[in-house]
Amino acid sequence: MPTLERTTLVTFNSILNEGLSQYISTWDKKTQTVTFTNGSEILFMGENYETDKDLDRFKGLEINGGGIDEINECQEQTLYKLLERSGSWNNSVGRPPIVVLATCNPANNWVKEEIYDKWIKKKLPETWAYIPSKITDNPHIPADYLKSLQANMPEYEYLRFVEGDWEVNEKPENPFFIAYDGRTHESMDISFNPNIPLLISLDFNLQPFAGIVAQKWSDNMGDHFHIIDEFNVVDGSIPKMIDVIRDRYEPYLPMCLITGDAMGKRGDLSQRDNANYYEQLARGLNLRTNQIRVQPNPKHENSRAQCNYILRNHPDFKVNAKKCPNTARDFKQLSCDAAGNIIKKNRNIITQLADHGDAVRYAFNTFLGDWYITHLKKSKYKTLPLQ
Repeated sequence: MPTLERTTLVTFNSILNEGLSQYISTWDKKTQTVTFTNGSEILFMGENYETDKDLDRFKGLEINGGGIDEINECQEQTLYKLLERSGSWNNSVGRPPIVVLATCNPANNWVKEEIYDKWIKKKLPETWAYIPSKITDNPHIPADYLKSLQANMPEYEYLRFVEGDWEVNEKPENPFFIAYDGRTHESMDISFNPNIPLLISLDFNLQPFAGIVAQKWSDNMGDHFHIIDEFNVVDGSIPKMIDVIRDRYEPYLPMCLITGDAMGKRGDLSQRDNANYYEQLARGLNLRTNQIRVQPNPKHENSRAQCNYILRNHPDFKVNAKKCPNTARDFKQLSCDAAGNIIKKNRNIITQLADHGDAVRYAFNTFLGDWYITHLKKSKYKTLPLQ
């Protein structure tokens, strides 16, 4: 509500002053309910997700439609809760059409994935519409103001907020994967080789579970490590994760190895025998015990040093960015604090999800840990040139 009072309600007041006030009967500032002379109402509500993660305040709400200002700053659940409640008010005269509107700025989060990207691919649901509109489309904006924006705003801010560029990425101030370079480490040509064992690394969160699939081998060309696939299990369900892995790779699972988040080794009280996540995976995928290779989670600062050493020195580390967009994103966007700890407090910000980045850390630690130690010792003790 404080945010609404600083922004949306300021605009609403200005509209009142321009003539809308003649149609207003009352405005209850305590409940923020505006009643019009014809009986219609506007209910101004704050999302308040931090104190109401189940969105209980929206339950039982009877409305014809709604609007979300700056939807890119809200939770995805809020949109679907509003869609759920819209149309539930049965006492309106004439049953007006159900309409849910939202405004947003380009953002690298769920709004881009669920709305903009689907609009680009022409896959938006038939009842949805995305309408691009930029500040430069407004004929009432002074030309000198627009020039001042271009002259004074940082390039990223200008492209995003003025030009409406959804694809521009802001470089994190303190990236976790410093040594990652898309030009060097990304390739659309790498793919699954059925003759090489699968390496699967998992990260467990309440929402979602995430995983990456890699392959490692050595030949006369040297050492190779390719990340060829990724997946999300949106409901955080082990049975669904089993289905995803089995559907994609069932014939090749007898030779696979699985690692990941050590938190998954905790007992699951929902299981009669308190089986942990990895034990449930082994059962569901018919894996042997020695195919599960889970190590203690590495500390962020140590993992950062290991990951960036591997990225700098491994002769053939590649990611298929087309098959693994979330992994490639985490490589580029994941940031850390001064102590090297990954910043992932706000899961509403896509760059702080870190799920696939964590899966990469676990894969490096388990499957490239020996390579890292061996290569590090060789480089540490080799003879230095005379100065």
